[in-house]
Amino acid sequence: MAWSSYAHLPNREEEYWEILSKINNGMSICEVDTIIAKTKGKEKVTHHYRSNLAKIGLFDIHQGTISLNYDSSRLANEKSYLKEILSGCLARCKTKEIDTVEAVIRKEKTYNISVIAENLGNKFPEIEKSNFIRWIRPITNMFRIMDILTENESHLSNLSAKYLQETYFKLSTQYGIAIALEDLNIELEKISSSYKAAELVEELLCNKSMKFKIELLMLPNWATGHKAYMINNEYYTHMKIKSNLLEVKSE
Repeated sequence: MAWSSYAHLPNREEEYWEILSKINNGMSICEVDTIIAKTKGKEKVTHHYRSNLAKIGLFDIHQGTISLNYDSSRLANEKSYLKEILSGCLARCKTKEIDTVEAVIRKEKTYNISVIAENLGNKFPEIEKSNFIRWIRPITNMFRIMDILTENESHLSNLSAKYLQETYFKLSTQYGIAIALEDLNIELEKISSSYKAAELVEELLCNKSMKFKIELLMLPNWATGHKAYMINNEYYTHMKIKSNLLEVKSE
């Protein structure tokens, strides 16, 4: 996907809310385009505005109609829900461009477009800085709306538990099933290249109550062909989640 693929996304929180809270399941693409145009104060808009929203996973388009990946009625009554919607979309829609912008924002600890564009220009000298400024502004503003630079440790721990548990249930039908850490890694990297199963587990085990929720196993070579990972100075190949990680309170 090209850097320019995100240039037509909304730039403001209010603009996202005005558009997304008015879209309903089953609407035609013409109806969606009309809502976008009205929000932007235009007579009509090109398909790029709609397709950019679809590219980050806000909705799917089937035979000219919309299928939402969020609850528009909840958003209409709860503006703060927008952060959850965007966070969920970007967790699922991980591309080189989105991952790279997020990494720069976190590294430089800023949403300053010029600083981010300068950094990207050094990484990709074949692209003009002026183009980066135009193309990455909407991506940067999504992260600004999500407020990723003010996440506290408790919130990050909750996210780790959430992603680990959701990934576990992609590979298992119930609690208490041994799942290979290697398989968990593969699924976690689909969310973000920065998520590693061993690191998430080690982080969560800092909370003493998690020891009753997570069980680690080291299966012998004859029993598994999966890679072993070091967690708290011991090697393990598999893990079990024995009960809901999200019910554990931070100490």
